[in-house]
Amino acid sequence: MSDASTPATAADPAIAERLDVYRESLFDLLRLPTVSATGEGMDAGADAVRDLLADHGLDARRIETDRYPLVYGERVADDPDAPTVLFYGHYDVQPAEHPEQWESPPFEPTVRDGSVYCRGAGDNKGQFTTHAFALDALAAADAVPEVTVKLLVEGGEESGSLGLKAYLDGEAGVDDPGADSDAPAAAVRDADLIYVADGPQHRSGRPTLIYGNRGILTFQLDLETANADLHSGNFGGPVPNAATELAEVVASFTEYGPGTEPDRGYPSGGDRVAVDGFHDGIEVTEADRELVDRLPDDADEVREELDLTHFTTERDYYERLLLEPTITVNGLDAGYQGEGSKTVIPRTATAKLDSRLVPGQDPDTAFERIREHVADVHPDVEVSKGTGFPPMKTPVDSPATTPVLEALSAVWGEDPVELPVLGGSLPAAFFRRVDALADVPVLVVPYANPDQGNHSPNEHLDLDCFENGIRTTAAFLERVAEADP
Repeated sequence: MSDASTPATAADPAIAERLDVYRESLFDLLRLPTVSATGEGMDAGADAVRDLLADHGLDARRIETDRYPLVYGERVADDPDAPTVLFYGHYDVQPAEHPEQWESPPFEPTVRDGSVYCRGAGDNKGQFTTHAFALDALAAADAVPEVTVKLLVEGGEESGSLGLKAYLDGEAGVDDPGADSDAPAAAVRDADLIYVADGPQHRSGRPTLIYGNRGILTFQLDLETANADLHSGNFGGPVPNAATELAEVVASFTEYGPGTEPDRGYPSGGDRVAVDGFHDGIEVTEADRELVDRLPDDADEVREELDLTHFTTERDYYERLLLEPTITVNGLDAGYQGEGSKTVIPRTATAKLDSRLVPGQDPDTAFERIREHVADVHPDVEVSKGTGFPPMKTPVDSPATTPVLEALSAVWGEDPVELPVLGGSLPAAFFRRVDALADVPVLVVPYANPDQGNHSPNEHLDLDCFENGIRTTAAFLERVAEADP
């Protein structure tokens, strides 16, 4: 935290006084299992989010979609020329699989060692709620700045953001009775900045500002080579093996780039996507590369902490992680998987994969290049497309970053780490589908601790990060009100 003698925000005393109430409000929301993959708790969750926003000073309502509701809240400034900030978040969570791996029940917030353990603690309930709590504390301090604050919280981020996309596109079946216009995304189209508190901070634990995020494409490969699994002795050799042939297709997706093959005595997974045309249009600036060059060189720490046997490249860790696309095998299924052995030739094989895309790439175009590649390698393999988010990028020299960087430094007491893109994927690029928002800066400002374990058992949010998140939002709003237009 910053020096207590120099408060980062006028709301600091109110935050300290009300922090226990904010924690309990968050914990009540965490107890609701809002799982978009299954639909569990989604309707009640939308109501709870609406009520939470309303209880903390925003005019709030549900926006019904063909999928799950969005929740919208606003606090309009008195000055019509005041800047408008749109905070985005999501109230849905990942399923809490493998309950036996959780040290406490996954939907019962439990405080241990200064952290709250619960599904959704970091991703994303413990982050988007900080904006409402910050407004509440500023109001209690009689210090609400002249900024119009809008908060859009969706219920489908973990399952494709279909409701958000429909709302932003203005598609039929989306009901927003409180909007002032029939135009798509009427409530949010006047935003001057979109602010996303999601994801973990840099692994150093320093405050973090990210100028965009990689996109994602999911797809599946299926191959059938016979009408039954066959005896490996009676048929092995001349008869095709679905598992072997699909593995060859999967292996064809990557290769080592020029001069990057490590000097090892065993094969590895490759370094560069080997699909023709896949890299076309990629936009990486010198400013992006300069940000990457300034990042701490902690590759050896990553390798040690994760017990990695090796890296697939000898190039810079963050250059490969953030500035280039990937194709990743998420799962393979073929043949016998039970105890002991069963000497069969599998008749079918399936592979599930994802591709992380960098700015300049488009999920639809990337899928077409993958489909063409597979057809060339093995025309019998069926390729089916899953979900996808496009990548998103804000120029690193955007003046909108100044109040964010100032707020982060003031609250956390350290210089922020700046990343050109988030390694993971967010649906923030969907906002760019709205003409009025096409050039609006979108900044990702994660408040969660680096080891939050989102999507994993024992997901948790450090309570210091939760408090500092509230303070950061308050400090940012104060500074953006004072910034030049």
